[in-house]
Amino acid sequence: MFRKAICTVAVLAAFTPWLPACNGGEGRYEQASVETVGHIKILRLIGTAEQMGRQYGELMANELAEGVDWLSGDPTFSMLVPVAKSMGFVEEAMEQSYPEILDECRGMVEAAEEQGVSEWDMDLCIGLAWGEVIVEHVSNGGPGCTQAAAAGPATPDGELVHGRNMDWSELAFLLEHPTIIVRQPEGKIPFAVVGFPGSVAPYSGMNAAGLSIASDEIDARSDIDRTGRSHQQMMYKILEECSSLQEAEEFLRSQDHMTAEAFLVSDGNTGEAAVFEMTANHLAVRRLGEEGVLGLTNHFVHPDMAALCKSEQESPGSDSWTRWERLQQLIGPGGPDSLYGSLDVEGMKSLLADNYNPRTGEHCPPDTFDGCATIGNSATIYSMVFVPGRGELYMADGGGLPVPRQPFLRFTMDELLRAP
Repeated sequence: MFRKAICTVAVLAAFTPWLPACNGGEGRYEQASVETVGHIKILRLIGTAEQMGRQYGELMANELAEGVDWLSGDPTFSMLVPVAKSMGFVEEAMEQSYPEILDECRGMVEAAEEQGVSEWDMDLCIGLAWGEVIVEHVSNGGPGCTQAAAAGPATPDGELVHGRNMDWSELAFLLEHPTIIVRQPEGKIPFAVVGFPGSVAPYSGMNAAGLSIASDEIDARSDIDRTGRSHQQMMYKILEECSSLQEAEEFLRSQDHMTAEAFLVSDGNTGEAAVFEMTANHLAVRRLGEEGVLGLTNHFVHPDMAALCKSEQESPGSDSWTRWERLQQLIGPGGPDSLYGSLDVEGMKSLLADNYNPRTGEHCPPDTFDGCATIGNSATIYSMVFVPGRGELYMADGGGLPVPRQPFLRFTMDELLRAP
């Protein structure tokens, strides 16, 4: 039996004002809606997990239908569910997913079918919500990503800033439909995640309690298994239940892990941040120190974890290591290209768009989407900066490639929790 989460949430009302920057709960939306700002959709959901799923399926039915068409036409992704079913992953996902994930998928599937999108079924929804587990067992590596957190002397004003590129591949549907999904779960913490139509388990998000969190995939096949919880689903639980870095750490230590993953969690209330490097049987933490900088790409760095990375992707000279070396040049103090001391929102945007490869000594052509092993040219599909203490999210608007070089739009939790 899975151990219970130990994040404790004092629920004073159905939707408690968790973040001082928020408006005390006044004016928060009371019904689901969808709007478009620039190229970004904002989907607002409210209620129980099943109710939010039904709202999701009704409001995004057209996008779900488009997603099904795209998946069926993609030579790789069209095999996701058939392979997952044949290998028993879908059945395991149904048995081992958190109840909230299952309920939201059920509600979405029912509502989508009522809207005439019967192809969006439970196998597809839960398969995507179990995606990182499937990918890690059946293919080499997964999405690549770069993250950095900065606070104290690394920033102009000392405030904690968290930057993140989500790298994957030139996936047309995901690039064309960047979506901020805002949830007001009944009796829990409101939160917003960056994703795409159909995604339930998040890869990046921020909650109204002042936490931001994002994941990087790691390839460490020597220590993975198929019994436990999905890391992406853990992120959903952290966002709706945890109000501090300490609570997030307690939650992660209480769970049964299956795969290799790293989370960067930033606490805007305390100015703390930490990277959690995780496999099925190991967990180690790197914390924001006195220098005030912390970085993450797609290999383990903690000395207790580094030996678990066995694949070429995590070897010195790989894409992940090359981005890591450049990241250290940018966030560390004293170097000729250092951004140390200026890592505010604008500084973090500059970092996320950086196109220099320290191994080759060359700058990647600025319009290149992928292939240069640089931070800003490694197939980024979503680029964002969190300022969790102020409840701010800056997100690249999309509409062009590479994504980190597009204009960023500013959103706040106050705005996201208000009716459009």
